[in-house]
Amino acid sequence: MPNNSIYYQQREPSPLRSIWLLMSSNPFVVVAFWALSIIFVLMLLSPLITPYDANQQFADAILQPPSWHNEGEIRFLFGTDDLGRDLLSRIIAGSVYSLGYPLVAVAFAALIGIAIGAWAGLSSGMRSSGLNHMLDVILSIPSLLLALVIIAILGPSLFNVMLAITLVLIPQFIHSVRNAIRDEIHKDYVTASKLNGCSTWYLLTRVIFPNITATVVMQLTFALSTAILDIAALGFLGLGVQAPAPEWGTMLARSLDQVYLYPWTMVLPGLALFITILAINVLGDNLRLSIQKRVEQ
Repeated sequence: MPNNSIYYQQREPSPLRSIWLLMSSNPFVVVAFWALSIIFVLMLLSPLITPYDANQQFADAILQPPSWHNEGEIRFLFGTDDLGRDLLSRIIAGSVYSLGYPLVAVAFAALIGIAIGAWAGLSSGMRSSGLNHMLDVILSIPSLLLALVIIAILGPSLFNVMLAITLVLIPQFIHSVRNAIRDEIHKDYVTASKLNGCSTWYLLTRVIFPNITATVVMQLTFALSTAILDIAALGFLGLGVQAPAPEWGTMLARSLDQVYLYPWTMVLPGLALFITILAINVLGDNLRLSIQKRVEQ
């Protein structure tokens, strides 16, 4: 039976939908969203969709140009490297090392850093002040330099790289969350919640944390970009993921001597790294702005 209601009812979109509506008004955000979604799907399905094994060598197709080149072949869409390995398969398989492992490192760093930062933000006295000064000293050192020191002590391996990146990112989360909570804790709405008898857990999760979401999103974006760049830089220096693993930074280092004669061996993994980081930064920055706009409305 049709609905014959004559009364106008305005339906407000959900918080997530309202944020998406604000973000989707920017065409660059839509392009970045789909680009990152495609890369993420390729990463998840990489064991199933790679045309060849990442380390399979074709002796009859060494340094084969990409398929759009006059001398290229369609069976090697992105060409091959100096050992005859398919570049498309290696780039897709390398997304696990260059995007998947950074996501895991950022997730662990965020869980630990946000928890410690929340405790530091709600505490006061010598403990909070001492932690703040210690974080200032740690954050004055570049993240890549800290990772290099840790790798130099532990040795180059995938596990040590993940451990180093996680340890480097934890102080950044602690510092940003602590400062955000300290900025909010003396505002009127927090004071009113305290006077109403709200518990510390309720005050943190339901009152303060929703108002520092933009700060957390910004820090997550920055941390993910930093993790991807640091893993690629360590691989490029030979201190990160070791060959023959198809990590994008390691692929860049291996093709450095061939860039003038066979540029596709370096341009294609570099382009994949550039697109991934650009899409993450565009999405993260616009997500933060959309959250702020929704709060101000």
